[in-house]
Amino acid sequence: MKQYYGKIRIFEAPVRRYFGMLLLSAMIGLSLGACVRRPLEDLELPPAALIPVKIDWSRSGFKFSSRSGPSVHRVSLRFFPKDGFLPVFDVYLERNLMEGEIRVPIGRYSVIVFNETLEDEGFWEGRVHFTDVDSFHDFAANAVPYNRNTLTEQFPFYKPQPGEMLIAEPLHLSSWSIEHFEVTEKMVPVSFGEQPESFLSDEEYEMFLSLKKVVMLPLTRPVNVTARIGNIVSSHINYLAMQGFTGKVFMSSGQTTQRNTTFLFRLGRRHYEANGKDGSAGASFYCFGRTEAYPESYTIAADVVFVTGELFKPSPPLFFDLTGHIITNYHDRFAIDLAIEYDLPYMEGGIAVDNWDDDVYTLQ
Repeated sequence: MKQYYGKIRIFEAPVRRYFGMLLLSAMIGLSLGACVRRPLEDLELPPAALIPVKIDWSRSGFKFSSRSGPSVHRVSLRFFPKDGFLPVFDVYLERNLMEGEIRVPIGRYSVIVFNETLEDEGFWEGRVHFTDVDSFHDFAANAVPYNRNTLTEQFPFYKPQPGEMLIAEPLHLSSWSIEHFEVTEKMVPVSFGEQPESFLSDEEYEMFLSLKKVVMLPLTRPVNVTARIGNIVSSHINYLAMQGFTGKVFMSSGQTTQRNTTFLFRLGRRHYEANGKDGSAGASFYCFGRTEAYPESYTIAADVVFVTGELFKPSPPLFFDLTGHIITNYHDRFAIDLAIEYDLPYMEGGIAVDNWDDDVYTLQ
């Protein structure tokens, strides 16, 4: 009978996080969509089954277009062994992000599937920080604090409060998980076509096909802010600070924490009304979603620099409480759409209007 295991060696890796990846490469060789990453040395491994994988991206927030290509480069299937023999390891899908087959050793696991890989630190740098990567329940994506060295230059009028967490915009992230996944001894010959599927019990057969039911769900949500501004022509720059979204989300459950954050941004995408003075501006960014804090609070504060170079100092300040809107409409759509409105006094130039992208004039 064909043997589905072999003796391999793993060399000492100086960085612990690569160990799982190296071990997995030893186990799987090169399967459909997976790839070998490192040279290996002797290690006894249990037999492995060829497990089918199929991923549904329709609810993830990612779009796959034949024109532009996928907005996902790789997919990680991270295995958390329960038997104690193997460390946590990853399998990657690359050439086909929709489906493939992977070799997984006999054993009991929890599994998390997510876009991209932990290995590619350069991709996530400055945008997302992962913690507790070897724990199925505690593995989490975290917002990265904003670089304070550039705060004064990019947002000169914002004064952070003590303990306030200013963050960079996270990259879009989605995941799926299964807490109980098992590869049995019977699955090995079935997966290689040497036994019929009827060789498996109903429970084994369902488990064998469980990774063909991956439906990726978003861990980040796009926020679209639109501001209707009276005398928008008076403004040179509109600075906004969105406060209240969480700074941490768990990869297996999608649950968030009480870590409230502040995200700073500028309005762009100007549209002018027929009078040539009033109009709207907008901005979009990703967030980790609602916080677990109680009571919840979501606000936007605005600073405006006039075309004269002066800072607008209204009384009261431009401040908008959007808590009720977010809580009420959070599950209606994938995107979080927010609208605010404020008026400016009419001011005439001083500073040249520089590179306002996507200006649209509405003629009536």
